[in-house]
Amino acid sequence: MLAHIGAAIPDPIINGHWHSGRGKLDKISYVGHYLPKGILVRYRDHRVPDVFHVYKEWEGSSEYLPSDEYRQRKAQADTRAKAAAEDAALAAAATLDKLEGIWASSPKADLEHPYTDSKCIIPIGAKQAAELHEIQPGQYIWQGDLLVPVYGHTGALQGIQQITAQGRKFARGSFKNGLLWIGGDLTTGEVAGRLYITEGWATGIAVHMRTRNPVVVAFSTGNLLATGQWARGRHPSAMLIFAADNDLGSFITVQGQQVENPGRYYAEQAALAVDAAVVTPPLGKKGDWCDWHMAQIRPPPEIDPTLTWKSPNRNAPGRAESVLFDSPKQESL
Repeated sequence: MLAHIGAAIPDPIINGHWHSGRGKLDKISYVGHYLPKGILVRYRDHRVPDVFHVYKEWEGSSEYLPSDEYRQRKAQADTRAKAAAEDAALAAAATLDKLEGIWASSPKADLEHPYTDSKCIIPIGAKQAAELHEIQPGQYIWQGDLLVPVYGHTGALQGIQQITAQGRKFARGSFKNGLLWIGGDLTTGEVAGRLYITEGWATGIAVHMRTRNPVVVAFSTGNLLATGQWARGRHPSAMLIFAADNDLGSFITVQGQQVENPGRYYAEQAALAVDAAVVTPPLGKKGDWCDWHMAQIRPPPEIDPTLTWKSPNRNAPGRAESVLFDSPKQESL
């Protein structure tokens, strides 16, 4: 673990369930499995989403393991894995049941919630926790936290993204292949038939506010492809555009090679698969479309004022349109 994230989990629990570190390691999650010749641990740092690492520790890796002993150890490992999978399924069902109750009982989000206010957006589609909820032992949704629904491809709730007033985000439930539709149908917006896909919820709202076109939120770079496939399947003739995060200076490892800018990389891979375009914010530095949206409203000193991108035909202050989104082919694949 030290090689990848600069930290090691002391006394890890190896039982096939995901666990979180404590104290300064609270952003590290891991799951450990017993294998015939040792243990295998998958882990990740939540500050680097969608990037998983593997740690292995073998017993006597240079020694030959007799076939009888191997079969015995494998049977034990398979039994543990089956029990862990059954426990995980029961725990996931219980968590989802609790989340459904929390979602049903929570009111709409305050229009002046500290998080959305700091992002210059309105909390479209979100609710707000009216009281403290314990999701699992030691895991809480606090009163006032934003609750963003994560739906499966069938339209059923499968998770909730919890966002605190300070902007800390927690995944509750399952986010795999999850999505959220923001806005109206494909007849709305600056250009009819155009559908945007974003990684984050705040980014999705910013894009919708600027264009009035519908947006589908994927919630992670790992979900961009599945979201694009869902959108293309539902709307074969739509103009799909990935409004990608511009992760300049961030690197991921893909098939042993370092790749810069995971936000753009995964968006481009998804766009190639579903015949879509990709646009990234013209900030000149790392950022997403919500950062660009904020810069138009209250540009900080370090933002070049020539990057405010005003349409010559739309000079009214506060107008929620942008010439950038009228020209998606500038970044098309």
